[in-house]
Amino acid sequence: MKMTKHRKEILDQLEHSEDALSAADIHAALPHINLVTIYRNLESYVSSGVVTKLNLGEQEATYEIQHEPHHHAICNKCNKVIHFSVDDETLKQEFSLPGFSISNVEVTLRGICIDPTC
Repeated sequence: MKMTKHRKEILDQLEHSEDALSAADIHAALPHINLVTIYRNLESYVSSGVVTKLNLGEQEATYEIQHEPHHHAICNKCNKVIHFSVDDETLKQEFSLPGFSISNVEVTLRGICIDPTC
């Protein structure tokens, strides 16, 4: 994939964000880049494995760079997303199904966070 100026700017936004970002979030930070161009480049990054696409509910899909694989817990009240790690091999063993080979594990937990401002 050729690294254009726009692709680099999009990747920089993801790299420097603590949270996963939607295409709209990136467009708000980079309004000079067409929203369709942002979507197209995000999907290219997802296809190449550089970026992970998250569908965490009814909201718009978000994107993040996962330096290490992790999972997500989402607060039902304030929509806060908490990142956590669990050994994927343990999860694969726990969720093993007869006649099914697990290649990837994505866990999303929902509940209420303990943040007093929630």
